[in-house]
Amino acid sequence: MYVVLQHYTAPLADVDALLPDHSEWVSQHYDSGDFIAAGRRHPRTGGVIIARAMSRGRLDAILATDPFALHKVARQEVIEFQALRTIPELAQYADHLAPTGGE
Repeated sequence: MYVVLQHYTAPLADVDALLPDHSEWVSQHYDSGDFIAAGRRHPRTGGVIIARAMSRGRLDAILATDPFALHKVARQEVIEFQALRTIPELAQYADHLAPTGGE
């Protein structure tokens, strides 16, 4: 699973001009099941996306199509983690530890 931190690198007016396209892009990836959650950071210095487990290459390809990235108004920081525990509603996204030798 991934946490994607978006850091705005342009004035908010430039970000806001691309917001409709970015919102459509986010919706597209919710619909496909790639994204679990997304929203603005507070204070408004960027955004956060929670993406389901997938190959890093696939995630990078998805992120490269973000209008914010295409127009260079934000940079993306990707943090990969293993969601070993979740609330019941998110159990389908939990990662499971691979068995080690001898178990």
